Order: sequence, then C-alpha cells, then structure tokens
Amino acid sequence: MIKMESEFTSLRVECPNCGETKLIKIPLSVYSNKRFGLVKIKVPQGAVCQNHQFIVITDTKQNIIGYETIDISISKLAE
Repeated sequence: MIKMESEFTSLRVECPNCGETKLIKIPLSVYSNKRFGLVKIKVPQGAVCQNHQFIVITDTKQNIIGYETIDISISKLAE
C-alpha cells in the first residue's frame, strides 16, 4: 500500500487588486517535482478575497516573486 503524505507549506498571499491577505496551503509535492523555474499557482475567487482571482508566482524555494491578475476566465466556449 502506498502511503499518502499530506505535507503542505503555507504562503501568505495578497490579492493584487484589493490588498486582502490570507494564508493558503500548497502541497510540498508541487515544489519537489519542480527542479528549476517558476511555480504558478492559480488562486480562485473566494480563496483569498471574495471578488478576485489571480496567479501567485513563486520560485522553487517557495519565495513569492510576484502576482498576475486574470483578465478573463472562460469556463465554457460559447457557440
């Protein structure tokens, strides 16, 4: 049987639109699977603030490099 480990790291993120902050949990496996480059984490609306969604950009050592706002999110293509 495979043992599932629930190891997480916490990041204090700030909404780039309104400035609200919150601590979010990220699985450590995201970082252990990435040897170099950047890790981009999509934060959905309601996870940090009620009105905005955005992307947190971190390095492989879990340091926040910056944020990106999402201009539009399409859930289903209109015909």
